[in-house]
Amino acid sequence: MFALLVIAALVVLPIGWALLLQWRRGATGRVRRGGLLVGAVAMMVGCVVAVAPDASASKPFRIPAPIGNSNTFPAGTACAYTLQADLVGGNRVFTFFDNERFHATGRHIDRFTNVDTGTSTTIDQQGSFDSVPSADGGSVLRGSGINAFVFFPGDAGPGDIQNGRTYLFTGNFVAAMDPAGAITTFTSTGTSQDVCAMLM
Repeated sequence: MFALLVIAALVVLPIGWALLLQWRRGATGRVRRGGLLVGAVAMMVGCVVAVAPDASASKPFRIPAPIGNSNTFPAGTACAYTLQADLVGGNRVFTFFDNERFHATGRHIDRFTNVDTGTSTTIDQQGSFDSVPSADGGSVLRGSGINAFVFFPGDAGPGDIQNGRTYLFTGNFVAAMDPAGAITTFTSTGTSQDVCAMLM
């Protein structure tokens, strides 16, 4: 069940969302929040923990994305400035499976704000996101449609990997995440936009 919670946290405010935030220990021992800007980890994990004994038996467990949740990324982790992501609408649903697979689908409307300047933009994300466990203890992440993704310093992906960055993808992407939560490979088809640059 712990691994299921880790996968769940990965995709939330996967604003994945995401969202999809994941709380894991990184290679340096610091707490990592990674994955999509999709939702609200605290609320989602609380819901999953509350029903975990019954939910993990055999049937997939579904919960709606928690509208109204807010996540703040300190300067340097998702953008050069402090980035706030608020889930303001949509109908996204998270589905958890016994084999630790995670699936999210539906609309996810998020407001991204540069806390330093107050500049904000609202992005209507639509599509799906999947996280499937891999044999090495990591996960394979797949997104389709319109999805935002946060890359923490050191994560493979577009832009300068030495810095945190956030991108909006229209199309498909595939990422490999190691057991420590770092993105080791990332490929995408379609278009991408630098969310950090939108808010400068």
